[in-house]
Amino acid sequence: MKYIFLSLVLFSTISFSVSAQDTTSLTTPPTGTAPAGTPAETTVPRPVVKLIKTPAALGISPKTQKRIAAMATPPINLALFAVDRRDKNQEGNSDVIMIITIDQVTKKIKMSSIMRDTYVNIEGKGMDKINAAFAFGGPQLAIKTINQNFDMDIQDYINVDFFGTAKMIDALGGVEINVKPEEIPYLNNYLKEISIIENIPPVNVTNPGIQVLNGRQTVAYTRIRAVGRGDYERTERQRTVLIALFNKMKGAGPALYPVFMNQILPNMETSLSGMNLFKIGGDLLNSKSKTIEQARFPLDSSSKGIRVNNIWYLSADLKVTTAALHNFIYKSISPAR
Repeated sequence: MKYIFLSLVLFSTISFSVSAQDTTSLTTPPTGTAPAGTPAETTVPRPVVKLIKTPAALGISPKTQKRIAAMATPPINLALFAVDRRDKNQEGNSDVIMIITIDQVTKKIKMSSIMRDTYVNIEGKGMDKINAAFAFGGPQLAIKTINQNFDMDIQDYINVDFFGTAKMIDALGGVEINVKPEEIPYLNNYLKEISIIENIPPVNVTNPGIQVLNGRQTVAYTRIRAVGRGDYERTERQRTVLIALFNKMKGAGPALYPVFMNQILPNMETSLSGMNLFKIGGDLLNSKSKTIEQARFPLDSSSKGIRVNNIWYLSADLKVTTAALHNFIYKSISPAR
């Protein structure tokens, strides 16, 4: 359950498709332990993508290395990407970019959303939106771009996409979300797009309020950006889904194991080994913390929209943004907007 808990918390926002460079086989529990209706497969491959983990390849500067080395127990920082990919052979832009932080002392979990339009330098490509780094060079360049622009020490990642996420959420029985009246037409529009691609009739959301959304509905919900404050509010929806899943799984028992093995693992991509996941998951299960702290960067006060060659970017004071991000991750100082 330790391994299951962490993986579900981290992997359940948006799927898997990229061909993996390596796999690790995991075996389901003995016959009789799985609940009725569980698939009969006994072994499911878990994709493990190998990264070049030298500081230079990951963009971890000597200054950052020295700062982290000076900490007695530094937090664990992981990158969580959700790639806008309609085909398994696409790299795609990472339309969700989060830093998931696990404090090894307090066991707190933090989610830091990075706005996808943030104007940053991407090594070898020049200035562009940060979400383009994944399309240019996969997870290696995407992690490097975060580390170089925000003085971070990220070494591992999780990647998900639309369709695998829907399957994972369905495997968990959906997620409870409070849908606003004005969000419904946009949610159903995205749902229609997903359904056309998969050639499956959509199940539209018809009423506002707190309700359980299925996988496709949840994915459509996380894509809404035309309501409220555009992409700013979309990052809030993405974090809302993660927190809802976290709350749902807090009381999960062993019955989740076969579901995880047969329906969750095949729909994710990560550079983390099973042993590392197990260790981190154990730390989280021993934690008394029951909430996830969240924030979004860059802050309104240190960023503004600009147009370059008629393309909209979010230009940020990266020095101020980095300081605010570090205060949140390393000092638990919540940022002001």
